[in-house]
Amino acid sequence: MIAIRNLEKLKENLTAYIFLAPFLALLCIFMIYPMCRGIYNSFFDFRFSSQLFVGLENYIHVFTDKVYLLAIRNSLIFVFAVVSLLIIFGILISGSIYDKHRHYVSGVRTCLYIPVICSMVVMTIIWRFMLDSQTGLLRYFYDSIGMTPVNLLGDAKWTLIILVFILFTMNIGQSVVLYVASMISIPKELSEALEIDGGKRIDLFRYILIPLSKPTTLFIFVTQTAAMLRVFAVIQLLTNGGPNYASTTMMYLLYQEGLIYGNFGSASALGVVMFLMTLVLVSIQFKLVRQEK
Repeated sequence: MIAIRNLEKLKENLTAYIFLAPFLALLCIFMIYPMCRGIYNSFFDFRFSSQLFVGLENYIHVFTDKVYLLAIRNSLIFVFAVVSLLIIFGILISGSIYDKHRHYVSGVRTCLYIPVICSMVVMTIIWRFMLDSQTGLLRYFYDSIGMTPVNLLGDAKWTLIILVFILFTMNIGQSVVLYVASMISIPKELSEALEIDGGKRIDLFRYILIPLSKPTTLFIFVTQTAAMLRVFAVIQLLTNGGPNYASTTMMYLLYQEGLIYGNFGSASALGVVMFLMTLVLVSIQFKLVRQEK
């Protein structure tokens, strides 16, 4: 009897594995194998058409070279600045509109979400057209008011600020959509009770909206942290990592080292560092959420 049950269970599991086999095969080919190969490559030097084992030398190079350190710093700036802005303004905008008329809420969400559904390349080209110091709309604006044009993308003092703002505008729509959906699902009895007790709008944010939207905040933090560490198209099309590496990120430097200069060892080491940084940041956020619970 037990043998028959085990045989039936094996058949059920076999059917499940057969259906999962194509997905598992693709997962191994396009994710697990490249990741393992990248870790393996990070211990070798592939320059000069040779493969030389160098141990941790590539990792030491990542954490001692000025350009690599600058790229890591810029990536962390994008993560903390953009993600913080997305969470703060996502909560403020959503908390201000979620209880309004549904047509008004839908209109605001649609307007803010348009940059999200558009291609990042297209949006970046539009920004480049506006900010170009020679032929951009901003140049014509400066000329019309008699001011000397400022090359914002060519000035190291402004480059990161402009890029943070651009990335913020491209992604704020997603945060608003997620927060509005989360806030709409909050029972109205809670806000009505707060109103009866004389609570103000700021109390609604402090005691109801922000605490009950923590799962959404965690989701935005995790997804946007990974996205900001992988920022590439905006950098490539607007600044090419300049001026003087002022906007070079880890992802852009990985592309340069691996595909342009053929330094696969250092590029692989940088990729492993990116993966570990993402893992650490996400783990810290999960731990903080669990402690609050």
